[in-house]
Amino acid sequence: MKLRVGHWRAAATLLALLLASLLASACGDTGGEETTGQVDTLTRRAGEVFASARGSDSEYPGNMITAAQLYAVLNDPARADEFFLLDTRPTLEVENQGSIAGSTWIEMQSIAKPESLAELPTDKTIVCISPTGHTANQVCTTLRWLGYDAVLLKYGMGSWTQTVAGRDITAGDARRAMDFPYPVVDAAGPATVTANTPTVSTLPPVPPGDYEDLRAAADELMSNNVLDQEYPFNHITAKRLHDRLADPVLAGETFLLDIRDPAVYRARGHIEGAIDIPWRELGQPENLVQLPHGQLIVVIGDNGRDAGQVTPILKMLGYDAVTLRSGMAGWSPTPETQEILDAVAAAHYPVVGKG
Repeated sequence: MKLRVGHWRAAATLLALLLASLLASACGDTGGEETTGQVDTLTRRAGEVFASARGSDSEYPGNMITAAQLYAVLNDPARADEFFLLDTRPTLEVENQGSIAGSTWIEMQSIAKPESLAELPTDKTIVCISPTGHTANQVCTTLRWLGYDAVLLKYGMGSWTQTVAGRDITAGDARRAMDFPYPVVDAAGPATVTANTPTVSTLPPVPPGDYEDLRAAADELMSNNVLDQEYPFNHITAKRLHDRLADPVLAGETFLLDIRDPAVYRARGHIEGAIDIPWRELGQPENLVQLPHGQLIVVIGDNGRDAGQVTPILKMLGYDAVTLRSGMAGWSPTPETQEILDAVAAAHYPVVGKG
């Protein structure tokens, strides 16, 4: 019997559906409901965490505390018990460079494991400490993702004491921007963000039924947050980004996401091609849908410690994302560039346990 084209197509479709059904049965597939539910859980939480980032009217804008602020609180008898100090630096740095008195050390990569979370208080603000603030920002956002109140030491131990690793990296990015600035352009046309959505003042708690999905996603991410990868600790330096954008092929595979305030984006300029979607509004569905899969998303903030709180969440949502280390302050001189240098120069606060 000779089949018409339409009959062939119908037969092929039926065969494809049959094969898909058999494959799903063989793999134990229970349907897309569970997967979709998990994605919805992560996306919903992303919006909550983004929207609740502390604003400029907060004591700790951008979920960041300076060394001077931290020292003042720790030495105020009325407030000293407000904080839990969480140090996640490499053990050799802790041993050789000392630590802030009263801090607790937990390995960064294990921070979302149940045994690590069990050590953290739920009734204090957790101050996350790393060499430069560039990994503490990821710990901070992971904890906020899980319902903890957390901030990060803004420029890390490099702004607390004269540590070698933190000091050199933090100051080095700023000095490079001063000495060899990369170009910026003025904003062209309207920002692509839907603005004026109210932000919330506090981080909503995690519903008990969502907790394990959120914790598992965070643990998978942080467990792979290592030096030995293409972009160590999910960072890209200004030089490496500049070189990448100079390559036509790699530039076409790169999406520049600027999370700064639109007024700053326009007044100070931006990297050519960067799309501005402010941090607190990024989780809105109409904004999140603008982000591409299949391209490397480079998240750009004022100083990198802000954008570094966005990158982990994007990665948990399935995007390929990295943070521009030191942000626009490490790309071209901005007020934050000098702030970084001043913070490092003022690093004179005491440590304990120095080897």
